[in-house]
Amino acid sequence: MQTGMMFAGELSVFIVYGFKKWKLKREAAKKGPNEAPMSPVARQANAKQLKMNPNPLILAIPASFDFTASTLMFVALTMCPPSIYQMMRGFVTVITAIFSIIFLKRKQYRHHWTGLVCIIAALVEIGYVAIAFEGTGSDGTGGSVAVGILLILLAQVFVGGLFITEEYFLGDYYLDPLKVVGTEGMFGLAYLIMLLPIMQLIQCSGTTGLESLCNFNYLENSSYALAQMKAEPTIIVYAISIMISIAFFNVCGVTTTKVASAA
Repeated sequence: MQTGMMFAGELSVFIVYGFKKWKLKREAAKKGPNEAPMSPVARQANAKQLKMNPNPLILAIPASFDFTASTLMFVALTMCPPSIYQMMRGFVTVITAIFSIIFLKRKQYRHHWTGLVCIIAALVEIGYVAIAFEGTGSDGTGGSVAVGILLILLAQVFVGGLFITEEYFLGDYYLDPLKVVGTEGMFGLAYLIMLLPIMQLIQCSGTTGLESLCNFNYLENSSYALAQMKAEPTIIVYAISIMISIAFFNVCGVTTTKVASAA
């Protein structure tokens, strides 16, 4: 359910993209009937002979990485304190740098490796402290913190795949960051529509490990989530805030990948 909210936030970027296209079309109409509605960046891409209208299905690949990574991280968030969750996500920098060497043939320089070693050292320290002092605080999490940390680290492999595939496609095609995020949100919701009903049927029970995450003996319980929203409308405000935050986060991320690099 939380993953669905995230992809809904990404899909909402299409509203801004539509407004942008309308504005460009209106400006082109003022200049003349033969003027194509293109942004300055699109004109540069056209001059470089980049592919302007790629098949949107190519974005289903990074969307699948995003779907898998987000689901794993939201599960991990229920098992770790939010502070640990946020800091352990820094592992994505290490994964993305390694992937960029393997798949994009990028070269990492000495200062890059120094930064990566510092990140790894910090994450080892954070992970050790979180596991060593598990249960001494009152963070209200369920399940094993160690399992949660492993899920976060595993999720970063898929996040790294997301960034690398985005950079790969952005190198050969002209893709507007708004269109990229909106399309990925569309595919992500499509995946969710197929998988969420299946998750509602998977029965599980128990008080240890991943089984402790089940609600009323089911792996996923969207009706329970909606009931919580009805009982506490503030959750709806938080959900909308998350959607807006995710929209900005992804647009800024894709733009950074476009003008700089995934790493």
